[in-house]
Amino acid sequence: MVTSNDNADSDLPKKLGGKAMPSSGSPTVRRRRAGRILRDLREKSGKGADDAAAALEVTSSTIYRMELGRVGIKPRDVQALVEVYGVQDAELVDELVRLARDGRKRGWWARYSDTISPPYATYVGLEQDASSLNVYDGLIINGLLQTREYARHTFSMVPERSLRYMDQRIDLRMERQQRLRGDLKIWNVIDEAAIRRVLGGPKVMIDQLQNLLELGALPNVHLQVLPFEGGAYPGMLSSFTILGFGELDGEVDPGYRHPDVVYIEGHNGDVYEEGEDVEPFHEIFGFLRSAALDPGRSLEFIERQAHHLKSL
Repeated sequence: MVTSNDNADSDLPKKLGGKAMPSSGSPTVRRRRAGRILRDLREKSGKGADDAAAALEVTSSTIYRMELGRVGIKPRDVQALVEVYGVQDAELVDELVRLARDGRKRGWWARYSDTISPPYATYVGLEQDASSLNVYDGLIINGLLQTREYARHTFSMVPERSLRYMDQRIDLRMERQQRLRGDLKIWNVIDEAAIRRVLGGPKVMIDQLQNLLELGALPNVHLQVLPFEGGAYPGMLSSFTILGFGELDGEVDPGYRHPDVVYIEGHNGDVYEEGEDVEPFHEIFGFLRSAALDPGRSLEFIERQAHHLKSL
């Protein structure tokens, strides 16, 4: 679940910069950042959500959604809220207006909005600004590491109604992969089952395994295979991703880092964990890493499986 009360004091800016916000950042992260600061300002002022809602002539639930970054905040709404909260710092107000304005922009993934769910669109927006991903996959290869043909065959497991968006969703996966050739660091623990399970036939799977070998050679991509012989282990019931964030240029507080977020994709909907609920996933991921083959032996394992399929 998404929590709204973690480290509230730390979200207020410690030092204000005079430069404008860069427009290249993810609007998802900007929107969430503006919401967290406004939530903290409201709580410090002693005002309730009802007071903020009255000022904007909206419902209190809309205020909570703004504060969680689930909806955009209009710059004029920022002006109205800081007046209610008694904020006198003009620089802070200007920066909040910039955050709100950037948070309402459309990310490159917006053109896929008709084909993906809002929670997944939020994930893509967060991933765009993440500096690192710690990922565990138990059943299939992660979308960031998939070939187009392998991705196509993953849709054999989805409901019929989802097939009409298959091509667009695969295109989205391919665009997301561009960050692997840049500054995104990914550490992926893959269950042996995902390496051995043949999707689309031997040719498709061989190409997929070769793709893993090529990506695993990149300095920012680390792959580990979790072997069957290890038995049961924590976290094996669901795949998850821990998104970590670095400092963003031009932030309200130059030292601010967006808190880590855990994303869990499920058949019944996507789940986000934040705040104190993230730490258990760090612990689980650490255990998975220690139980898995090291990256070098993992690539050897993947190569052996590819050779096995070639021999069939």
